[in-house]
Amino acid sequence: MKIVRLAAFILLAAAMLLPSAGCLNRGPIEQAVVCSKVTSTGAPEVASDNFTPDVRNIYCSVKLTYTSAKIDLRAEWYLVKSTEAELSNYVIGEQTLAALTPYVVFAFTRSDKLLPRGDYEVRLYYDGQLAQSVPFKVAGEGSSSAAELSEITTCTSINLLTEEPIFPTAVFPSDITKIFCSVKVAKADFGTSIKARWTYVSGDLATLAGKTIAEPTTKVSGREYVSFSIATPPDRLFPAGEYKVTFFIENREAGSIPFSVIGPTAIKWPYISEASTFIFKDQDKTAATLTAMFKSDVKEIDYRFKVYNAPPQTAVTVQWIISKSTDLTLLDETVKEDKTTVDGISEVRGALIRSKDKFVTGDYIIKILINDEEVASLPFKVY
Repeated sequence: MKIVRLAAFILLAAAMLLPSAGCLNRGPIEQAVVCSKVTSTGAPEVASDNFTPDVRNIYCSVKLTYTSAKIDLRAEWYLVKSTEAELSNYVIGEQTLAALTPYVVFAFTRSDKLLPRGDYEVRLYYDGQLAQSVPFKVAGEGSSSAAELSEITTCTSINLLTEEPIFPTAVFPSDITKIFCSVKVAKADFGTSIKARWTYVSGDLATLAGKTIAEPTTKVSGREYVSFSIATPPDRLFPAGEYKVTFFIENREAGSIPFSVIGPTAIKWPYISEASTFIFKDQDKTAATLTAMFKSDVKEIDYRFKVYNAPPQTAVTVQWIISKSTDLTLLDETVKEDKTTVDGISEVRGALIRSKDKFVTGDYIIKILINDEEVASLPFKVY
């Protein structure tokens, strides 16, 4: 009988030492889930531990055991290992939030570069102490870009503020220094890659026929228009012949446009090229920088353009207009007019020179008129 009572006593003592289900010493984080979407309360809606390199946002939904306004929860996003990027244990993001609500959501947003394939994890710190790590992977191929191209235009000049075309044409003189192509981009994700392949199709230079002569690439970066150009050294001419520009979105062909290069004397009037605003970089005025952004204290703002095969005594008028001053006191105010006559192939230059006062800040436009008809305009800003 004593043996039975002793056994019962031991069992009772052991039971007293075990905590009840409601008194378990749980950690501060009940659950942490990496996901591509969360609900309005912050709970995980689409959980995932595998993402493609072009993923835009990755979330980590953290369910807390208890909340406290005095406690911080910190998430550190790590690239644990990537053979592709040759990186390991590399911090790619960090965020700290108060533990105020049952669900705390951390978000990682990719920059304009694709994420390198490899192993990742989110390290969660509760009140400064590492509480949990949640692993995930980046693998596979990114989805095709939804970007679209339109208004593909070859031109002799571009708007330096927006990259829209100025004086569109499909025929260029061989002595032009630069040929532009502007294109409108829509539905593009930030950082979408746009490539322009310039090809010499046929013409005087038979050895170049069918070959790529340039293939620049740029990122959209939120711009609606992007432009590309090809140029020759000052003492060289473009080979006469047929050309083509082919566009690619993330290596997917998205459109093309042909153009021709001919002798300067064969260009039909009216024709202007290389219209731009600029600022001299030196006091001797031997070096210039093309720009459409000018500080209000610059000494002068310059422009230039070239006309081809103008009839004798062709009237050229250049109007300097303040479209809108910063303080809105001036709207469409003409501040100066330059008048000259041209004949044949000529370069036209001019400047707006500051007096003692600074230039009025705001939006400006230079209108180019040939025989009183507007043929082009150059917008610029003073700040």
